[in-house]
Amino acid sequence: MPNMTETLDLISSLFLPIAGKNLLLPNVSIAEVIDYQIPNKQEQAADWYLGSVSWRGQQLPVMSYELANQDATKDRGENPRIIVINTIGPHNSQLPFFAIVTQNIPRLVKVDENSITEDVDEPQGPIEKMRVTIHGETASIPNLELMESMLFQELQQHQSY
Repeated sequence: MPNMTETLDLISSLFLPIAGKNLLLPNVSIAEVIDYQIPNKQEQAADWYLGSVSWRGQQLPVMSYELANQDATKDRGENPRIIVINTIGPHNSQLPFFAIVTQNIPRLVKVDENSITEDVDEPQGPIEKMRVTIHGETASIPNLELMESMLFQELQQHQSY
């Protein structure tokens, strides 16, 4: 049986499948995984801003991670999901949640310092914090605060919030 410090060093996370790679996020950053629904697109919005969906009685802005990260694709995959993300940045009182679309169902992964290494040779996109290898699979760690800020600015431009 693991001792208390070994247990605390494990971080429950999710691999979120997107075009050609996975995003890696800790479970605590994800509020819910919901079935895909077509977002209500706003005219003259940035291409990465897919629109909004109804979630728990509110309109939730939806972002395409791939387009925002300049990994141009519009493919939703075979079993898309909407991932509701808790915000953590300076706009979280006005924008407590936002969402991204994945190409398939996320899967659980346990992360500890021995199972993850940074891929310093991989080029990063504008909204990536880091590229990593975990349990032999590559993944991107997104910059959630930057994503939140981009969405907040986009919504302010269109006065959706």
